[in-house]
Amino acid sequence: MALLATLWAVSCHLPIESPFLRGASLKGFEQKDPLIVYNRENIFDYLNGEAEVYLSFGFKRLYKQSYWKLESGGLVLVECYDMDSSEGARGVLEQYFAKQCSGISGLGESACTDTYIILFWRGRYFLRVAPDPFSDPELRPSLEVLFELSQALDKALKEKHCDRIKPISAPGV
Repeated sequence: MALLATLWAVSCHLPIESPFLRGASLKGFEQKDPLIVYNRENIFDYLNGEAEVYLSFGFKRLYKQSYWKLESGGLVLVECYDMDSSEGARGVLEQYFAKQCSGISGLGESACTDTYIILFWRGRYFLRVAPDPFSDPELRPSLEVLFELSQALDKALKEKHCDRIKPISAPGV
């Protein structure tokens, strides 16, 4: 009996919460490949050289997902960092503002771009939305396509996590 109780306790755990809703309707986009999740132990496998910055702001998990833009065939890479707090997510974005990232409005609690990628934060999540570096350069999505997907993801995050988002001052845009 004790063995059964132990096995039940070990097997019953909460699943990792993903900000990407499986089968989410992101109009005009389709998920490609499985969602990949990194944590504090294996983040260096993906972010060699940048991981320390994310860890210093409370990094918890990275959700990595690619999306096809249906009309153009362009492939977009989305990296969603669970920073465990809105202060951590905002702190990461502020690091990019310091590197000549221009503010943009209408996205997240604060957002910026360097004309190649879009960066924003919503609640405890920091997102990087960029052309997939391994896709065909001729099919590279435009900044407008990146913004369109960013808005859809922002809306999904806002609807799913609105009860957990506590407003704090956003960096100047």
